[in-house]
Amino acid sequence: MSAPFGGGRNVLAAVNKYPGTHHRAWNGALIEEVSAFRLDVEQLYDVHVLLSRTDSGVTLDVRNDAVASTTGYTSSRVPEIKIHNDFRFPDGEGAALDQRVLVSPNTPTLLIDNRARFEDARGHSLFTLASLGMDDIRTGNDVEEAARRHVSGYDFIIAHDGNRYLAIAQRNPETGQTTFDGQRIGLQGVESGPDRSAWQDLYVDGTGTLTETTEKEGKVDAAIGLHAGRETDVRWTTGIGFGKSEREAIDNVRWTLDAGYERERATFEAVWEAWYANLSLSPPADATARELYELSVTSIKCAQDRLGGIIAGAFKPEQFSYRYIWPRDLVIMIQALSSIGAMPEARRALDWLDHVQIDSHTTDKRDIDRYGTWWQNYYADGSDHWQELQLDQVGGPIYAHWLLYEETGDNALLEAHYPMSRRAADFLLSWDQDGFPKRHQDPWEEIWGHTTEGSAAAIAGLRSMAELASAAGDDAYAKRCRERAATWASNFREYCFEEDGLLGAHYVTASDPEYPDWPPADRRPDGAVFMAYWPWNVVAADDETMVSTVEHATDTAWRAKRTPCLGRYPGDDYTPTGVDEDGGWPICEAYADMVRWQSGRDTDAVSDYVHHHAPEWVTSANLLPERVDGAGRPRWNANLLWSQATYVLLAESMRRGEPYGMAPGR
Repeated sequence: MSAPFGGGRNVLAAVNKYPGTHHRAWNGALIEEVSAFRLDVEQLYDVHVLLSRTDSGVTLDVRNDAVASTTGYTSSRVPEIKIHNDFRFPDGEGAALDQRVLVSPNTPTLLIDNRARFEDARGHSLFTLASLGMDDIRTGNDVEEAARRHVSGYDFIIAHDGNRYLAIAQRNPETGQTTFDGQRIGLQGVESGPDRSAWQDLYVDGTGTLTETTEKEGKVDAAIGLHAGRETDVRWTTGIGFGKSEREAIDNVRWTLDAGYERERATFEAVWEAWYANLSLSPPADATARELYELSVTSIKCAQDRLGGIIAGAFKPEQFSYRYIWPRDLVIMIQALSSIGAMPEARRALDWLDHVQIDSHTTDKRDIDRYGTWWQNYYADGSDHWQELQLDQVGGPIYAHWLLYEETGDNALLEAHYPMSRRAADFLLSWDQDGFPKRHQDPWEEIWGHTTEGSAAAIAGLRSMAELASAAGDDAYAKRCRERAATWASNFREYCFEEDGLLGAHYVTASDPEYPDWPPADRRPDGAVFMAYWPWNVVAADDETMVSTVEHATDTAWRAKRTPCLGRYPGDDYTPTGVDEDGGWPICEAYADMVRWQSGRDTDAVSDYVHHHAPEWVTSANLLPERVDGAGRPRWNANLLWSQATYVLLAESMRRGEPYGMAPGR
């Protein structure tokens, strides 16, 4: 959830509905992983609401103790999130918490409308608790300062790390109360003593009250209270404002709370509808598919950082974060944005790629001069994170430049990014060994070898550069790129296709792998190889090698057993348990279905994906995850923006009657 314009586009928040992949005894839903100004950096996470009985002190938490929960969007075009949690106190009293959550479109503020209802008028208190995440992800410095302030009639919890500030406040719209009924600032993980965490004090040790503190320094959490008394229906609004100074953060949240949730919501809906009005959408007619299509579009827009990059995902399975930007993923999202006419967003993403390209002679740990390439992935501000060489992240950006130029015919766009594409193409031309691209890392970031998908992307990159060079009047360079691409394409089968592979005759992950793996990378089929057809346009869909490969995609060693979803490769152990599990990846199935459709093997494959299969794999928010289990239930990283992008692209291709965004052919 984010806003499409204004200060609100600087805030990204995600809601998580449990149980998760480990199926803990948690059944609640809560706001998690809130960021501001940089969408890859959390500023706070786990925004808990706790309900306490005054007579017994029993305190129930929204995540740990809810007996049931639901989540959903107001609409597929307006990502206001609705959360419902049900509770049962030990003596049988029932309670419910309903929340509506949005980002102020005008200011970087998260706004939460809360309504708690109790079956009995025995007296209750309500608490909001958040853990701060204002750590520097590069240095590991995770020290913050937090303090209570009273400004302009409001109580605030103010926190900062010296560079970023946030302010938490609340307002009861019925009584006008803007002060706290107690607050505690503690240190996360501390279980005893005066510094014990707010969580420990309120939930683990507490009796339904807060041991008050007014300031702390360190890795902090904070809780604020609201006494409900004997009221059985209580409403209040929580605001969390962000800023570059304490005053800015305070003003952002105060102005938003003063305006009120309903006014902010009306503006939020209007700006999202205005953004959609500028797109050239053709969603599927079926209501279920239409919702998934529009939610996919919405999610991509939400995940675009103000600098132009789009993070891979807004969640982090276990401790691994997907809030980085992979150039490869971004290229596919540019392809999807282009397909719906979201050209400002697509061009901003291309501009981000241009700005982060390596434009100096810098060597990596393999002693490769990376001039003209991109690092493996990035923080949203453009600084590098992982550094391996992946050729789809060199050829891909050239393809994205060509695609947007092809769609717009804008010579200014051709000129603006021509040096970027030329540097990348120069690297590809140099990365030749015996008529084929030298070894590089595969798209799954596991194998170093002559990868099928990466090599196809390199060919597509040179062909795209040839078209750009011709448009720019550099015919000699265009000829050079075409000739090298033709040589590589002529050797593609020799390097990438295995007659006696793991499942028979099929394309493999990579030939000549650097390290052994099981199953061997040079013998196993791989879901990424279908990208050699779409979008890279190196192997025809009806080529005997591609047909032979896609025929093996029905083998249960490679696909989920109880749902038509293809995995990355047989024996894949990139799962929550770290062992091979039955299941599949929606992105892999998308690329395989495109081959089935265009080869004539199954003319309904893409239609079935869009209308029947993908809607069965969605999360509770109706978004596609990275991976599903054998029965099609979300299993890993919900949601993956690459998954949303491929869904949009399949729907748009189906409407056009042909694959959208095919790279230039020979």
